[in-house]
Amino acid sequence: MVKVEIYILTHKKFNEEYDPSIYKPLLVGSEKINGDYGYIKDNTGDNISNLNPYFAELTGEYWAWKNSKADIVGFCHYRRWFVKNLKYEKLTKTEIINDLNNYDIILPQKSILNRTIYNTVKNRLKITPDYGPKLEDYDKLTEVIKEKFPEYYEVFIDVMHGKEAYENNMFICNKKLSDRYLEWVFEVLNTVSSEIDLNTYAESNKRVFGFMSELLLNVYVKKHELKIKEHYLYINERKFPIGHIIGRRFPIFRNLENRLANL
Repeated sequence: MVKVEIYILTHKKFNEEYDPSIYKPLLVGSEKINGDYGYIKDNTGDNISNLNPYFAELTGEYWAWKNSKADIVGFCHYRRWFVKNLKYEKLTKTEIINDLNNYDIILPQKSILNRTIYNTVKNRLKITPDYGPKLEDYDKLTEVIKEKFPEYYEVFIDVMHGKEAYENNMFICNKKLSDRYLEWVFEVLNTVSSEIDLNTYAESNKRVFGFMSELLLNVYVKKHELKIKEHYLYINERKFPIGHIIGRRFPIFRNLENRLANL
């Protein structure tokens, strides 16, 4: 029997309904959180829970890489879910298996951006300079890719200067593919981390590697020409979830959707 585990990455207790036979809450940053809520904790087994301030949800992905024995693994968030339709019905085990019989990986609906990824980062830093990685961090990542992982460099540049992105560090695939990807992404990020001094960063800037990994997932998928099955992304905290789905496909609606989300 195929074992499927979709980890719900969370840093707090949540009340969303889900099928517990395949969806498994995983408390990230557990090393510094009091209480476990009955969830799996990312500071058990082989783990990097103490690095959560820098790696964000990646400490949960690392935990699954090193500790899960499932045949198929995946990651969603306590407030972001893969859904199969506009009724916001979550993917079932059968649907996941059927998808992966025909595709290599399940990803959230692709976002179409107004600007290239690189220019999107530059614009964000003008508006919120104290949130997320700095531009020089991405420049360092570029150097590391070029010097240490040159086979990925051309694709990396294409992704950085493209206007499409799979966001949110969410994916579902067979465990062997997940392991290969995570081994590579942590090798890249650990190389970058050895060249960045995060001790001088504000707390809001420290999640450098969580942001970078969103970009690197796109690079890996494109480099290896993985066959992708897209599913809608449902955000349960949005008053108008359909707005987010439309906004991902049509950039003109993104700003409107953001304003609606804050009503």
